[in-house]
Amino acid sequence: MVMKPFYRTLALLAGLCLTGCEIFSVTPFPDFVDKTDISMDLTHEINAIVRGETNISYQLTVVDSPTQPPRVLLLVEPPSSDPTLGFNYKGQLIFMDSNLNVLNRVGTGSSLDYFSKPYAYAHDNNVLAGYTVLTKDGGTTSIGTLDPAPGLEGFALAFGTTETDIFATPSGQYASFNISYIGYNTVGAGWGIVLPAGTLPIVPPAALPSTSDPNYANLGYQLVGLGYNSVTDELTFVLSEPAQGRIVAARIGRAAATSGSGVLLPSATSWPVAASAWPVEVDVDRPALFADVDGFFLVRRDGWMERYTWNAAGTPLALVGDPVRIVGDKSLSRRYAFLVPQAGGPPYMYRFDPSSRVLTRYRRWW
Repeated sequence: MVMKPFYRTLALLAGLCLTGCEIFSVTPFPDFVDKTDISMDLTHEINAIVRGETNISYQLTVVDSPTQPPRVLLLVEPPSSDPTLGFNYKGQLIFMDSNLNVLNRVGTGSSLDYFSKPYAYAHDNNVLAGYTVLTKDGGTTSIGTLDPAPGLEGFALAFGTTETDIFATPSGQYASFNISYIGYNTVGAGWGIVLPAGTLPIVPPAALPSTSDPNYANLGYQLVGLGYNSVTDELTFVLSEPAQGRIVAARIGRAAATSGSGVLLPSATSWPVAASAWPVEVDVDRPALFADVDGFFLVRRDGWMERYTWNAAGTPLALVGDPVRIVGDKSLSRRYAFLVPQAGGPPYMYRFDPSSRVLTRYRRWW
């Protein structure tokens, strides 16, 4: 019996579902597939780190600088708890260039060290990985160690050749009405704090809710993204408001941000703060978000990613145009990173799939 085309199609779909309907959950948005540029299978590199361990976690990020080539960093973290040995951190960073050539694998100096945010270039052209300073090629010898300070797991920016500033909402707090900043510089062969830990108010004192409010701890903000424009010397902070279920942003000069005189949302007069010109709704706390000088990418819970663009620096902050949905990938286990090179060159998106251990670079289409 010859099967008619319609039934052949049904049989094909049924066969696909018997092997798993993953095809329906990971098919990229049209115009996504044809931008595939480079794919790299990192199975060998990862196996050398995990050595049979399961339940591996991953972080993917890109560090960039106006004076240094971009670096793609994949943090591979096997379980570190060992009932016989105690805590023994096993995480390692795989350093790659922007073309996904592996440069090095680097571990920590001792079981007390660990890798964490922020990942960024520092002013001396080495790479920050939390409290650890590494060479830009992932040198196995640490250049130095930062003095521990609150709020280090934020966002780091290098200014000139003398200072690296780290911005974060205070560590240990669910939400805050202030952003902490810390300035570091090199002191001899090591690193040290050059600025005392400072505070940038998000809203003026008159707009703060009453501390007697039983929900006070949940009414603040979470810092989820940071962009910097080196031409205008302006910072754009992207903030999540968990109690309001939305994202807002504010733009401020770097001098005002670190002088103690600036306020991110100076026009606020009461709580809740009136919506900005472009509130973006979210349904999760601390959303997955990637900010750059031109805007940000927001990963939705269903796996879709939206691109929001803001207007030129030096003007009041506002969104430009409608958001663009660029990815139809419903597997939230995948990791993304974006590169908009500060020194010029083509922008890319990087996507790591833990199941296949393949890292892929895509050319810009947004």
